[in-house]
Amino acid sequence: MPEFKDPNIPPANQMEQGEVDEVSPKELGLEFNAMSNRDFVSLLRNKIEGDSSVRISIIADWINVQKARSAKALLDQHASKLNIDSITIRATRKQYEEDVNAFESGVQWEEI
Repeated sequence: MPEFKDPNIPPANQMEQGEVDEVSPKELGLEFNAMSNRDFVSLLRNKIEGDSSVRISIIADWINVQKARSAKALLDQHASKLNIDSITIRATRKQYEEDVNAFESGVQWEEI
């Protein structure tokens, strides 16, 4: 089977076409925090191309306000196309209060 190589996705995260890569929500959260939004969207597209029934849940630790806003934008723009069921950001109350609006539109807050 030919391999799909995307130069924007680290080799460890690439999979052969047709191969379904089951990734835990916390692992996806690590990827979300480490990648640009564009690269993360590409990663999710690759996951659902292999199996369109795959449902995505993401649990990420707080990085900063911009990353929280990125999670909100990801849900707003791509939730239905990329089968994203939920995004949860683990943050302290102080971090949460830095931008309460980032937790609107479905981004969930898990207090730590």
